[in-house]
Amino acid sequence: MPRWTNPKITLFHGTDSVAAGAPGAVPGDTLPFVVNLALCKPSTDFGQGFYTTTRLHQAKQWANMRVMRVAPSPGLYAVVITFQVDRDWLASMDNLSFVRATHDFWDLVTDCRIGFPPHQRVPPHPIPYDVVAGPVTLYPQKLIISDCDQFSFHTRRAVAGLPFPELQACANESNPLAEFFYESGFSYLAAVPRSAIA
Repeated sequence: MPRWTNPKITLFHGTDSVAAGAPGAVPGDTLPFVVNLALCKPSTDFGQGFYTTTRLHQAKQWANMRVMRVAPSPGLYAVVITFQVDRDWLASMDNLSFVRATHDFWDLVTDCRIGFPPHQRVPPHPIPYDVVAGPVTLYPQKLIISDCDQFSFHTRRAVAGLPFPELQACANESNPLAEFFYESGFSYLAAVPRSAIA
């Protein structure tokens, strides 16, 4: 009996409770969250897009960084949302994938980070790739974070195919970063109290 059944891939996204529409939600709740690409940060590793990962600890770090960057407000705390994505649907998208940080990978990351239009495609493919996958960088250094990955969605077609996410994990309003700093001894953020950075 084969062990591989082509299961859905679990993708995590770290954000804040307000952006996710999650204030008052509890882990396990399905959220009516829809990606708006116009609100996604430009000049990222693979260009403006919606970034996810297969690593829960990494999504928690992203959630913490997001909360530390925005002004404190009522109901704001770190959350991780989960997408169960059909692999056949993902395979039907126009994909670009990097298994390791090759020269081509660094060329793409550098161009996207300094603001060139994403993916520099030419006709008959003038739009960005739907999905780009690869290692996570510590740009501008040519370093990657071990055992971390990113799947970014760059087109309306790609984000329209994402299912409604489920709330995976969340901190709380009184301790916006609680329990998120360390998981299995891994962290690339310092455990600095929020009051020290506000």
